[in-house]
Amino acid sequence: MSSEPVEQAREHGWIDEATSFGRAFAGAYLFGIPLLFTMEMWWIGTYADLWKLIVFLALTFLANVVLTYLAGFKPRRETSLIASIDESVDTLAVGVVASVIVLLVLNRIAPGDPLDSILGKVIIQAIPLSIGASLANAVFDRHEGRTGEQPSAAESHPWRDALNDLGATIIGGVFIGFSIAPTDEIQLLAASLDIYHEVALVALTLVIGYIIVFTSGFDPESAGPRPTGPFQHPITETVVSYVVSLSVAFWALYLLDRVDFGDPFPSILSQVLVLGLPTMVGGAAGRLAV
Repeated sequence: MSSEPVEQAREHGWIDEATSFGRAFAGAYLFGIPLLFTMEMWWIGTYADLWKLIVFLALTFLANVVLTYLAGFKPRRETSLIASIDESVDTLAVGVVASVIVLLVLNRIAPGDPLDSILGKVIIQAIPLSIGASLANAVFDRHEGRTGEQPSAAESHPWRDALNDLGATIIGGVFIGFSIAPTDEIQLLAASLDIYHEVALVALTLVIGYIIVFTSGFDPESAGPRPTGPFQHPITETVVSYVVSLSVAFWALYLLDRVDFGDPFPSILSQVLVLGLPTMVGGAAGRLAV
């Protein structure tokens, strides 16, 4: 008897699992990105008693059990308390990993920092991120568009689709970007980044934007034929969306008097790259909404 069907089933199982965790990370960042840029969250993580944070984490786990029972981030194969507990453990793990990645890239934690400070910052940020992962299936319908129908390639208009994506990216980026741009956190973060952190930040922003739209299963078009056109390839669309998000970030900072054309270019660039992460997440959410 051939083992090919077994191998194919195993391969599809890994693909489904990877997609589910991509969806979890996407939901985590969509829900928790504003709090990752909140100074008070860093201070709480640094100075709060560790036992209080652990109690808070335990309460969050109980909340996640309820949320994963109602929504979750994995396909709904079964609804049971055991399955919800198992998925809640995964959401906490996603929250911790997502928190560590962003805090490292933004230079909020470093290998030489005190262990209690690192644990505190990671735990306090993992709480909202894990909730976002638990709500991933509820935030976006993974199977149907707003009309309840899958889009067809024959109905697509490449340039109109590109303009729709562009407008949605701008609107979503403005919605998130203008809520964060006025804060002192952007300048504080930008001042602490060296060239290596900035390169890592660019890479992370592109990866998060790509995951949210193209690998999480949120996009109803990701399961069917995608429109064709110069800006409709996933890589091209992600890069173009990032450029648009950086433009939104710059103008948000400029209009709110956080940067000026006479400022040193490295200072402007650092601030734009920092704000580019939340504007990219907002832009990705905007593209999913249209």
